[in-house]
Amino acid sequence: MRIRALLREAWAATWAAKVSSVLIAVVVAGMCVAAIATVGRSAAASADVAARMEQAGARRLQVIDAKAEGFINARTLGVISNLSSVESADALGIPFDATDGATGTGGSRIPVWPVLGSITQIGTLTRGRLPQPGEALISATQLATLGLEQPVGFLVTTDGTASYPIVGAYTARAPFEDLAGGAIVARPDGTGRELRVVLNSVNATDGTVAAVMNTLAPRDSQGVQVDSPAALAQTARDLADQLAGYGSSLLSLILGAGGSLVAAVVLADVLVRRRDLGRRRTLGITRADLTAIVIVRAATTAVIGALLGCTAGWLANHAIGQDTPLSFTVAVGVLATIAAALAALPPAVYATRLDPVTVMRTP
Repeated sequence: MRIRALLREAWAATWAAKVSSVLIAVVVAGMCVAAIATVGRSAAASADVAARMEQAGARRLQVIDAKAEGFINARTLGVISNLSSVESADALGIPFDATDGATGTGGSRIPVWPVLGSITQIGTLTRGRLPQPGEALISATQLATLGLEQPVGFLVTTDGTASYPIVGAYTARAPFEDLAGGAIVARPDGTGRELRVVLNSVNATDGTVAAVMNTLAPRDSQGVQVDSPAALAQTARDLADQLAGYGSSLLSLILGAGGSLVAAVVLADVLVRRRDLGRRRTLGITRADLTAIVIVRAATTAVIGALLGCTAGWLANHAIGQDTPLSFTVAVGVLATIAAALAALPPAVYATRLDPVTVMRTP
């Protein structure tokens, strides 16, 4: 039988048996709603965890030179910045306190961090211009602390030994939010005390940590403090695996239960319509074509039920603020349709095994 004729016959059978068709659609829709309402929320939670793990703060690798060996410098910083798994790398010197130069050492104090790397990776310039070596940017939140309306003037250390012209204001970027409470000074040369590396992905933690430590090559490992997202990444992976395992088991249970109900509906329909099926057999339809008609009919109504169920389930989750990933929603609809088609296979095979002569003689 040609595909077009097969589809036409399947649709005619679907329209002729409206009750069983509606039942199949309702069962498949219920499967989709149940899967999205339960497993879909787990998928949404897993996606949220993955998104949080990819934020800059979660991808930060921090290395502190506690004994001031000097291995954090412009050379090592340049090598680390060029690693393929590194998004950005910056080094900070030892922070110190400073006051507004016009007020003098008796004014309000703010912390100042020397920066060896790119200023633009640490903060976003809001006023003024980027600093040259020896110049400073003040945090936009600290202008009022120093009594400044504009980022102008200069900062002076509390001992009065050094001063830094203020050329602009900035807002700290992730993961440098802790620098929002002071000022930064451009210092491209010298050595740093703290190295902050933002990884491209938290999954690249292990290899990047090894590459960074090989580049720094500290003489005394006891004087190095490493704050790595490796433990956090492993926890996130374990949680994602647990959610995935729970979701897979529950989805299998839902599809299995729904498939059983679809099989029961199709079998009941086959028994009710056995005279019509026997008539088709006596008219010469092959067993393969008859099986295909039964399965395509079940799949057609399953597609309608899947569309309705997936839409209803997604909207229900959206209404409570837990958006289910669209890819998962589509996958549930496809799996539910496949499960319904496979569930219709045993009753379809049974229908082809009925003796058409005996069926036609049945009153």
